[in-house]
Amino acid sequence: MLGTVDAHDRVWTTVLGGDAGVVRPVAAGVLGVHARSRGPLLGFDPVLEALFAGHELRDGVIARHEGGGKLVGGLAIDLETRSRVKISGRVLGGTVVATDQQAGTSADVQLAVAVEETLGNCPKYLNRKAIRPYDSSPTLVSERLPLVPEAIDLIGRSDLFALSSRHGTASMDTNVRGGAPGFVRVLANSATAGVTLVYPEYSGNRLFQTLGNLRADPAVGVTFPDIETGAVLYLSGRADILVGADAANLLPHSKLAVRVHVDAARLVQDGLPFRGTPLDPSPYNPPVHRLAQELGGAATIGTTAPDGKPLAVATATLLRRSTLTPTISRYTFRLCPDRSTTFSRAAFAQLTPWRAGQHVTLDFSAHLDRGWSHMRDHDPRSLNDDHIRSFTISSQPVAQPEDRSAVLDGAEFDITVRTQGPVTAFLERWRPDRSVEVAVLGFGSGDEFEFGADPEADDVVVAAGVGITPLMAQAQAASAASADRRLKLLWSVRADDLPLAVEVLGALGEVATVTDLFLTRSTGSEPEVTELRMLGARVHTRRIEPADVLSAGTAGRRRFHLCAPPGLTRSILEWVGNEHVRCATFTY
Repeated sequence: MLGTVDAHDRVWTTVLGGDAGVVRPVAAGVLGVHARSRGPLLGFDPVLEALFAGHELRDGVIARHEGGGKLVGGLAIDLETRSRVKISGRVLGGTVVATDQQAGTSADVQLAVAVEETLGNCPKYLNRKAIRPYDSSPTLVSERLPLVPEAIDLIGRSDLFALSSRHGTASMDTNVRGGAPGFVRVLANSATAGVTLVYPEYSGNRLFQTLGNLRADPAVGVTFPDIETGAVLYLSGRADILVGADAANLLPHSKLAVRVHVDAARLVQDGLPFRGTPLDPSPYNPPVHRLAQELGGAATIGTTAPDGKPLAVATATLLRRSTLTPTISRYTFRLCPDRSTTFSRAAFAQLTPWRAGQHVTLDFSAHLDRGWSHMRDHDPRSLNDDHIRSFTISSQPVAQPEDRSAVLDGAEFDITVRTQGPVTAFLERWRPDRSVEVAVLGFGSGDEFEFGADPEADDVVVAAGVGITPLMAQAQAASAASADRRLKLLWSVRADDLPLAVEVLGALGEVATVTDLFLTRSTGSEPEVTELRMLGARVHTRRIEPADVLSAGTAGRRRFHLCAPPGLTRSILEWVGNEHVRCATFTY
């Protein structure tokens, strides 16, 4: 990867490679860089164009850069081993060797780079890929802004991008940022609002070489390579660094982020001289965080202090745990005011009681945050974990009188969760002789369902495992709708979770009589199956099928409510076509 500045003072970066040894030492302090293309001589590559600008491109002619060379920053990287070394220096010269210059069918580009600085980097956030050479034939797709749909799609699928920055005329820095696919978000892409990207800055080595450059000079080059198709998106623009509340308000769960305003773009099809196959993702990758505007316009973690730390609106004390299955438990908390700040005291007085189907956002960082460290191979994802979690409240809501604080002070609520991850593991380890208090950041919407609200509609609920919690929170309304046959429940559970099914359906009154329960990993002979049938549920030892969904309710008046994992949700959306569907979101 190589970055430089063009004649218009724009920073660009590129991705070269393919053959092993694309970068080799050729003299003391000098590296030879080798690139190959079967398309136009420079393959629509803005970096190569900048390096050869003003020089005649004839077979074997050497383009020399006088005055010590042209400033570049580079990164030699092996994605299969996750090893990388940064270099900063100057291109002394280069040449283009074309096998057929008139047809432009093949070009061999060679550069000589004098190295002035070098630094090895850690393997964090690099997703392993097997790389192989490929004879590319670059085709220019677009240079337009706003970005074309193909470019937006490439960004949304990317798990890595290259970026270059500069420190005046003294040095340049080129590096990569990696994460889970989609970790870079598109904030704007229109003729009126311009093109703006946002990405989170994950915990690093604290040298801040890229961020230091951008703080002094916002010029940046960003390139997204698609190693599977060979497409490459070159961008040049200006970056600004968002810290604390500025980052969290734009990209919730982030304390540091970078916003890139794109000034120029170039999308090239088949532009990479290599192809790659994904091997395994980095264990350090955090989950993808969506923009506040993607979450409905407001950060779900509530109000943040200037340093980005969320401000509590209440305190929740853990009172008891009820173990329902080997992996699912119900936890009961009691609310009280957080008197640590003036803001928190005032916020509690204005706090609105939760509604059925809403979630509560809790901050466990006081118990689980271990501070910064460079690497943490024994627990890699904890490096970027803010330990803030949102859980659907599974108990019925409290009354909502005018004096809100009076009813919430001492009010109790339940969450019913499966143990998976550090926060739920912490809850699972709790013992009654230990006092656990956590900050409450607020109650929010997760597309809450109101069953029975429309007497003319049939509500069809499709849930899996603990996805049943929104229904648990409105037992009375659900039971009434079931008695009128306006509710149908299709619930998929594992055999280990049968005790949860018995407890929930036993508490939901008439709901059991309109329930089809689909058991996986089950023989159908478990004692709980008999209990469920006695409650009125129909039990099947198979997965949910299209006929189960399409026979529920009356076509034309039914509304589907999905609380299921992505795979089942995608299948049901395909089965029901254009019918009314609401999907619970688990990205808040």
